[in-house]
Amino acid sequence: MDEIERLELRIEELEEAIKRSRRLRLAGRALAVLGPLLLACFALGIVDYSPTRMIAALALAIGGIVLMGSSRSSTEELERSLRQAEAERIAAIDALNLVQVDGGPSDHH
Repeated sequence: MDEIERLELRIEELEEAIKRSRRLRLAGRALAVLGPLLLACFALGIVDYSPTRMIAALALAIGGIVLMGSSRSSTEELERSLRQAEAERIAAIDALNLVQVDGGPSDHH
């Protein structure tokens, strides 16, 4: 049973890590949109242009794209690990050779 419990904990950890990774990907997506939006605001005169703001907008766009990409690959790797841990848990449970016992009266014939 220790192996099954260890796998259950691993599965829970992986599920939490996947949630965090997906949140990071969403944040990256937001940044990747915000940067170009800020650049468009400069072009339209909605926001006053300054070199510092321009660099910040470019950094947001590039950083967002990088964050999205790395989070995507991290999420995919975590999902593969989760599937593997789930398969190992199923194998460990199957290895116990559990027998279903039916307490009904028809078992005593």
